[in-house]
Amino acid sequence: MTIPQAPYTPPPPAKKGLFTLPRVLIGVGLVLALCCGGLAFGGYKLFDTVKDALAPARDAAVAFLDEVEDGDDAGAYAMFCEDMQATATQSQFTAGVEQRGRTKDHKITGVSVSTVNGVSTGTVTATLTEAGGGTRQTVIVMAKEAGTWKVCSNPF
Repeated sequence: MTIPQAPYTPPPPAKKGLFTLPRVLIGVGLVLALCCGGLAFGGYKLFDTVKDALAPARDAAVAFLDEVEDGDDAGAYAMFCEDMQATATQSQFTAGVEQRGRTKDHKITGVSVSTVNGVSTGTVTATLTEAGGGTRQTVIVMAKEAGTWKVCSNPF
């Protein structure tokens, strides 16, 4: 006697998890959000660090230009580095400012700072407005002496 065989039936298809595609998309979205957030935070911190490095040199140049515009040549001369003070006296500096013409306003257009072998130097680019209304570009060379930014060029 032969036992009748049941007809072949394939196994049922594997069950797919409920809502698999949306779960994958949400996971990918979360990973992208975390990555973008990390990049944004890193960019902010980099900008903040660079801004903090440039601000003291910029502020010293602005203070120097303000002193010259206000007619306080002694105050401006005191902001010169040792090399500049050895090159020109205060009266020579004042004579040079008067000869070129005193400026009445300024706008800082660029700042660059670098430190090489522990020596910090920089340049501040400014547009100066002269008393007659004309403008001119100048580059102010800066150096850090004893922790203070000083002007190491005569921008006039």
